[in-house]
Amino acid sequence: MIAADQRRLHEVVQGLLRRPSFWRGDPPLPILHLVGEEREAGEAARALAAPFKGGLPYAAPEDVRDVVAVVDALAGENGNLGASVSGSFLPAPRFPLAQFVLWAREQREKTPENWTAAWPPAPESRLGQEEFRARYRKWRWQRYGEQRVRRTAADFVVRAATTWVPVGMVVALLAGWDVVDLLSLIPWVAGLVIAGAGTAVQATLSIRGTFFSGWFRRHQYVGLRRRRFESRYKYALRLSNAPVAELDKLLVYAMVQDLRQAYQKWLIPWPSWGRGWYCLLVLPSGTRFLEVLRQVIAETGSYPPMLVIVGGPEMPLVVRPVPPVRTLDQLPEAVAEWRAAQELKVPELYVPVTVDDAETTGIGAFRPSPLRAFGYWAAVAVLAFGPVAVVGQTWIGCGGGLREENAQCVGLSDDLREINPDPLLVPILERIEEQNRAVTGNQRVITVFYLGPLTSKGHRDEQISGSAGELAGIAARQLAYNRLRTWQIRVEFANAGQNFVSAAYAAQMIKDRAAGDPNVAAAIGFAWSRTETQQAIRLLSDAHMPMLSTTNTADTTPLLNGRSPSPSFFRMAAPNSAQAKAAEFWLSKGLPGGKPVPAERVAVLVELDAAKRELYSQDLANGLTAPRDGVAPPYAAARRYEFQDQDSLSAIVDQACQDGAQVLFYTGRAGYLDNLMDTREHQCADGVRVLAGDEVTGRVAQILADGSAVNNPEISFIALNDARAEQSGSGAVNDSQREIEAWIGQVVRQRGPEVSRVHARMGYDALLAVTSAIDQIKATTVDDSVNVAQSVAYNLRGLGVDGQVQGATGSFFFSTDAKFHTALPRELWLFSSERGEKVPLLRGRCTVDEKAPGTAELAVGCSLDKETPGR
Repeated sequence: MIAADQRRLHEVVQGLLRRPSFWRGDPPLPILHLVGEEREAGEAARALAAPFKGGLPYAAPEDVRDVVAVVDALAGENGNLGASVSGSFLPAPRFPLAQFVLWAREQREKTPENWTAAWPPAPESRLGQEEFRARYRKWRWQRYGEQRVRRTAADFVVRAATTWVPVGMVVALLAGWDVVDLLSLIPWVAGLVIAGAGTAVQATLSIRGTFFSGWFRRHQYVGLRRRRFESRYKYALRLSNAPVAELDKLLVYAMVQDLRQAYQKWLIPWPSWGRGWYCLLVLPSGTRFLEVLRQVIAETGSYPPMLVIVGGPEMPLVVRPVPPVRTLDQLPEAVAEWRAAQELKVPELYVPVTVDDAETTGIGAFRPSPLRAFGYWAAVAVLAFGPVAVVGQTWIGCGGGLREENAQCVGLSDDLREINPDPLLVPILERIEEQNRAVTGNQRVITVFYLGPLTSKGHRDEQISGSAGELAGIAARQLAYNRLRTWQIRVEFANAGQNFVSAAYAAQMIKDRAAGDPNVAAAIGFAWSRTETQQAIRLLSDAHMPMLSTTNTADTTPLLNGRSPSPSFFRMAAPNSAQAKAAEFWLSKGLPGGKPVPAERVAVLVELDAAKRELYSQDLANGLTAPRDGVAPPYAAARRYEFQDQDSLSAIVDQACQDGAQVLFYTGRAGYLDNLMDTREHQCADGVRVLAGDEVTGRVAQILADGSAVNNPEISFIALNDARAEQSGSGAVNDSQREIEAWIGQVVRQRGPEVSRVHARMGYDALLAVTSAIDQIKATTVDDSVNVAQSVAYNLRGLGVDGQVQGATGSFFFSTDAKFHTALPRELWLFSSERGEKVPLLRGRCTVDEKAPGTAELAVGCSLDKETPGR
């Protein structure tokens, strides 16, 4: 035979042994029958298989006298197919089913000494059952000896862990990701319990064989099935009484099933994922094992993942019809025809070829690739350790006190490199750290936390501009106060992430950091009205830490359990209920260029996010339309239109204008403002106006300042401060505002217009309120053990009642009411942006004050600015 033909033989055998790609099914494999003289055919079969020996599960038993001997040589305790294969990097196939049937079959020949009755005993024999129970226990103990059980246990524990560790992690993630208090640890504890219990149970069942033995209740030979609740030793006793022919078929069937399980594509990670080569068996022809194997395949339809090469002088008589016999060099064609027949579901198991004068030595080398096994172990590593690595990166990768959320490091840290803040904030935060380092050590150092978004994901929006303003205001007040050389203020940073998605986690870190530290005074920020901020307020309320919010205006934000407000929450801005009354006043007097607007011609645009985390929009809309003390307000009949994104916003604006709306009262976030104005311009009549809350102030000022809109947006809006100086800081009217402008000019001169002045003034006054409360504490005799936070909270209540505090937003005080704490009086500014104007036009003002001293009810008085032309 020429070398080319020998390579073809090698390639066709290797092609049969090579397992298809992972996503493809396993095909049936034939029996290659090399027909010829017994010695020559046997040598040819061994030579054809020789290159594959040692590279895949391989067996060529010498003792083939009966089925038991062959199966024992292949799948017994020391069977060749169960031996490890060097370089495969996979555990060898295991044969728990075949070994159990083998053991039961062997008991037929092992009559105990002094046994006078028939052997094997009848299945119902009490003595026989006791004997088999004792034998079974002894066999199991010998089978799972210490060294072997350690190897087996390690393998099955890893297999189980790759399934149950990810399951446990998924349970924890679905049940609750945020670990913000002891109660929220429950999902993680449950996930760990599921992972540990699932791994332990599956590994134990696998090691004991129970994981696989359910097959005995389902296999094809009904008369030999294990009965429900039947003990294994009783089942073994019943099998030992079965006819030999039937027992031989079950033995071969069990071995085939063990092999199929070793190669089965389980949904859970299993070494079968990494098996790239089938088993190889070499036998002489005429052995009864081959006849039984063919019977089992014919009766059950279960093909073993094993190529059998047979060498012998004659074809088995059971083969009908006899396939055409070809010469050995035509083996590739014979296999191709067999495969074609197999696709038609009518294959004959045998592929016969003659070996007369055929040369099969040196037909080629076999070099199996371990890539598929490496892929399996990579999947194991990802599934078993990936979730742990993800959680580790989430909780540890960012640094102490931080975790990763949406590609942002959120939480509490004094290391700016770990937080990686937005570039606009970097110089501000670095200057605050410089001011922290300048704190003198001979005075008591008081810690104040800032809680807000320090990072952004993707496009940076007005949140960072607001954070820059708040931090600038806080820093300006810190610098001024520390220069007094009394108690010193230190500022630490808690990153809540974009949209405050991790405000609760940041608050928990503040709470943990403050525990046992009497020098912590307060937390400032909480600018957005969202459920995450609400959760943060609840956490810090439990710690009795005063919280001063800057521009958080939703009346519902500080409510604990949806009922009463937190006594630790202090608001620097006028609430939405006051803004709604200002909007009501403006609508009743007429927006610029129009007449008073009836309620039925007002469309209220309400932002409702899918997760229902947004509080601001719904709260402001309710302030205009919801009953007040059981009485319907003037604009209760205004129609509400709800949206979730810019597409649905465009749709409802179009619909509202078709419904005859004259005014669109926009209560959503500033991020959708451009889309709103574009849709109004192209889908609504010229006379339709837009009225919005304070949220859009910064965006309108930015558009006017940088000319980012072709036409200035024609919009009326309510501002918390003088919007004409929002982005430039021009027109500072008091010393506090001048302090802020001086600080911004020194630190971020080039990007100063990007720093929100509304937030800066609110942040300044928030820390001013804290330092004013600290001054009252210092006026008394105190020692270092006094809890500053609780003392600050006590002194903030009623602060300025006897003489208002003069701040950047004007003079203010806090009511003596036990729970309601809004800085008063507050001004609301009524502005409009008109075509051709570079700055907003002031249209009027509203003053928000307490209706009666010491009460929570607010009075809102508004007036129009007569000096502004064109109303």
